[in-house]
Amino acid sequence: MYKVVKEVLPMTFSTLHPPLDVGVCCTMSRPDRPSREGEAVGEPSGQPEYQRVMEDLRRQIAEGDLKVGDPIPSTAKLGSQYGVSSTVVRRAVTELTAEGLLYGKAGKGVFVQAQPDPLERLPTSAELTATVRNLEAKLEAMASRLEALERGRED
Repeated sequence: MYKVVKEVLPMTFSTLHPPLDVGVCCTMSRPDRPSREGEAVGEPSGQPEYQRVMEDLRRQIAEGDLKVGDPIPSTAKLGSQYGVSSTVVRRAVTELTAEGLLYGKAGKGVFVQAQPDPLERLPTSAELTATVRNLEAKLEAMASRLEALERGRED
């Protein structure tokens, strides 16, 4: 069907579906989004975009940039700031609302409800990745030592 549609309506097809000249990964990251510290612009971070937005909003609240009772920027402004769609921003806000950090007032906006508890801070994706890699390296070293010990017993 794709071939038939493309041949019959080449002008419409190419107009509606121009070829993508930028890479888009499964996390829907955009190459033109603002970079995080230590991350190049356009480099996929390996985490969903809504989590990136959540982590930064959580950080702003924890550091006092956004205080309890303060409104957060609009969905459009946050989308522009992070280079993501409004759907991604709404998902991040919904998750933070479920955590109890934000609350919404119909027709007024979304406001900071509470400071995150520093003891309950969840690790970032980068921290989890580093921990997993560290554990994998330790397991490999232990497996090598165990194999050497077992060979020593066989001799």
